[in-house]
Amino acid sequence: MRVRPAFPGGSGSRSGLSLLEVLVSVAIFLGAMTSIMYALSRGQDAEIAARLRSEAVIRCEAVMGELVAGVVELDSSSENPFADDETGNWTWSSEVNSEPGNGLLEVRVVVEHRPGGGEPNAAFSLVRYVRDPQLFLDAMLEAGE
Repeated sequence: MRVRPAFPGGSGSRSGLSLLEVLVSVAIFLGAMTSIMYALSRGQDAEIAARLRSEAVIRCEAVMGELVAGVVELDSSSENPFADDETGNWTWSSEVNSEPGNGLLEVRVVVEHRPGGGEPNAAFSLVRYVRDPQLFLDAMLEAGE
């Protein structure tokens, strides 16, 4: 028969945890929770950025389609608001440059999300070359004379 010592630190099995072991395990737990919360925060930031970039692409393509179709005047303009944006954070700008001699217009559209009017946190730009509509009008006028 084996006798257990009555004082701690003796040679035998223990029945509990020391204060140091509890503190170490709490520190490990808190470190793991901090890492997990940081990863979740970064994931949420990435999700918001991806959603804003996707919306910028869709808005940019819509504006480009309106410019090319003639719904909006094919002219350079800056910081135009979107009619469907209730927050007023989305703006678009267009730049139209003519290429001399080839009858093409370079149309560049930039869409930006500026929360509170500050620096943009999402932007997208699209460039398309289109035929100059003035050439068609001039040709029709010449044919009519």
